[in-house]
Amino acid sequence: MEKKILISVDMNETRIALVEGGKLEDLLIERQGEERMAGSIYKGVVRKVLPGMQAAFVDIGLGKDGFLYVSKVTEGVDEDVDERFPSGSIEALLKQGQELLVEVLREPIGTKGARLSSYVSLPGRYLVLMPTVAHFGVSRKITDEVERRRLKDLLRKIAPPGKGFIVRTAGEGKGEREFRSDVKYLLRTWSGIEKSSRRVAAPKVVHEEMDAVHRVVRDVLNPDIGKIVVDAKPEWSRLKRFVRTLCPDLPVDVELYRDSKPLFEAYGVEDEIDMALSREVNLKSGGYIVIEQTEAMVSIDVNTGRFTGKSKFEETILITNLEAAGEVARQLRLRDMGGIVIIDFIDMGSSRNQKKVLRKLEGCMKRDRAKTTILELSDLGLVEMTRQRVRRSLSTTFYEACPYCKGSGWVRSVITTSINVQ
Repeated sequence: MEKKILISVDMNETRIALVEGGKLEDLLIERQGEERMAGSIYKGVVRKVLPGMQAAFVDIGLGKDGFLYVSKVTEGVDEDVDERFPSGSIEALLKQGQELLVEVLREPIGTKGARLSSYVSLPGRYLVLMPTVAHFGVSRKITDEVERRRLKDLLRKIAPPGKGFIVRTAGEGKGEREFRSDVKYLLRTWSGIEKSSRRVAAPKVVHEEMDAVHRVVRDVLNPDIGKIVVDAKPEWSRLKRFVRTLCPDLPVDVELYRDSKPLFEAYGVEDEIDMALSREVNLKSGGYIVIEQTEAMVSIDVNTGRFTGKSKFEETILITNLEAAGEVARQLRLRDMGGIVIIDFIDMGSSRNQKKVLRKLEGCMKRDRAKTTILELSDLGLVEMTRQRVRRSLSTTFYEACPYCKGSGWVRSVITTSINVQ
């Protein structure tokens, strides 16, 4: 299927959509004035060490202290690898008033402060630099053992002393030339960060993550994407230069959109965004899913709706559940929902069909760049999973709590109100 990246830019926000076969598969929105924190590096000050929680509060200048677990002081930070470093005691590692460089792993969400790591990492096109740890890793998504060994051997050959690297998924099959180019770029970036950190007084940002457009090119662009369409000429010119510099081997067409009709409307993306903000999502078969989000959990219910099938009842349920599994994975990406996710598929009597649905969900979730963990069906017929939460969900970007109902979404009925008035 043909894949395109659509980029719509105006004075208030930048919207980026990944479209595959005419269907919206991923969405990123970045608004002017909103600070990009995830991936940025700060010079912070330890405000309080909490031995009972083996964690510390670190002031990075955001008004609310960030949270630093001991595991993020002594272990690797890339959630996409299988190697880990041993943990130690938080009291032995950090002291109140100590200054240190930290990376934001997760932006502040609701009442929770930013999640931090003192082991900074710098992502490139194919590699992630770990400048303070001489460690080599390979993305979990690269499963071939022969390829994993080849990549680690290549890292050992080209890595400078004292520096660690992780091969990203995009690095699979790549060679020494591509890796050396990434190493050069990442080491130059780290050198600039070190110089900045020595000049500024904490708390202060010393390295900001790329803007949304450049992040997408760095993290998402691959040979399957045939075209990038941009509706703003300055961004189009800047993007063409960046693609030539970062991905000279990819024959992607960067096109300037000139039509008077808005870009997202022309490609049908606006309607898909509206659907991603609704509580109920219809399935092609006639079934539907209902998505409810709270601060810590997302619950999803699957229903057959008007779909009655053509033969056996069990087959009707299986078809609906399989379609729902794909749509659930897609909606979680579009809405950028994270935390605990509970999916209530329609009850299936066949254990074979249950496994089919679970495998379908796992296969669809592999496309998600966020880290996910999916458990087997519970005794209650529920699928429990977690999805890494990095930033605010789509709904909290577009909506805010109603000041009258305090976010409950409900109002008193006429009868209840009349009784209370009496």
